[in-house]
Amino acid sequence: MAADPRHISATAKVSAYYRQFSDIPFAAEVATLIGADDTVAQIIRDHGLEPEKLTFYAPMFEARYKSITQLIRKSGTSQILELASGYSLRGLDLTQSGSLCYVETDLRDVVATKLDLLEDVRQRHHIVPSPLHVVTIADALDLEQLRSAAAVFDHDLPLMVLCEGLVGYLTKAETGRLAANVHGLIREFGAGWWIVPDFAFKTEIRDLPPERVRLREAITGVTQRQLDASAFDDHDDLLSFLHQVGFDMQVRSQVDETPSFSSIAALGLSPALVDRMRPILRVWVLTPRAQPA
Repeated sequence: MAADPRHISATAKVSAYYRQFSDIPFAAEVATLIGADDTVAQIIRDHGLEPEKLTFYAPMFEARYKSITQLIRKSGTSQILELASGYSLRGLDLTQSGSLCYVETDLRDVVATKLDLLEDVRQRHHIVPSPLHVVTIADALDLEQLRSAAAVFDHDLPLMVLCEGLVGYLTKAETGRLAANVHGLIREFGAGWWIVPDFAFKTEIRDLPPERVRLREAITGVTQRQLDASAFDDHDDLLSFLHQVGFDMQVRSQVDETPSFSSIAALGLSPALVDRMRPILRVWVLTPRAQPA
């Protein structure tokens, strides 16, 4: 990577901070246990941000998380590999039924913290560790590490791969490597899906409101990476990229795939905010083509 990828991990606490205002399982506990409030407060102080102008991020993070979970449920998949999972506890939540094998990966420091976090949350809720829920170290840009992480899965069944919030921190070349890795891995299982909620378009980035621009600049300072360096010119540019890698795509609305929004009421936000978010919050469901274009 062009910059130390460990710097990206700090943003996992930003995601956790905004998820705590929703009814996402374990989200409030996670934010407290990892000190997400302190991390965000530090960013706000260091960069002179106005937190009251950033509350709209809570329903955005809620929609991203819930829409992915909804797509998982609809797919009927029985095995999932999540890349750069951060401090999300979706894996813990979804494996409670005993019908889903969930492997989540991240870099070494995040995994170490997450294992402690999981132990704490399991004790609080009297949840017994399950062999169906695995947390392991893997760099999403290293295919051999991904293969190692996926070794527990049944190669006779389709594989779902997802990454929530990773692509925005990658360069164009890294995004290409990530896509090739995921495509190659899914093809080894014969079939499957790649779920991505954060491809970006240059035209939309240019039209961002000032408060989002300022937070993005702050995140760039923390991560030492330019956000959305991998942004595509438009829909056709993304479609061409995915076809070259070997994916067909469907585009879904995160808002339409979100069963309910709890953060709107929790923060006293206008319900109209949901409609304003609909055009810009998408989630891509990608499937390998029979042959790469």
